[in-house]
Amino acid sequence: MKISLYEFLALSDKEQYELAFNKGNYLDTLSKGSTRYVLYSLDLFFVEIEYNSLNNKIVNKRSFVSGELLDKYSNLDL
Repeated sequence: MKISLYEFLALSDKEQYELAFNKGNYLDTLSKGSTRYVLYSLDLFFVEIEYNSLNNKIVNKRSFVSGELLDKYSNLDL
């Protein structure tokens, strides 16, 4: 399924999570204190899911093509 970032953003939160978890390619996980960031790729953009690792709850979701949000994963060979 090909989807653009703009089409992804037009989906409901539930649909965005389902697409990231079920169709996204897992790339990396970063931990900073009690926060865990999980990075997925979907076609030509990325989705970062932020978790509170103390209670294993999703805190936030960000989607992006490049830039500062991707920079923290600079150890990846994309």
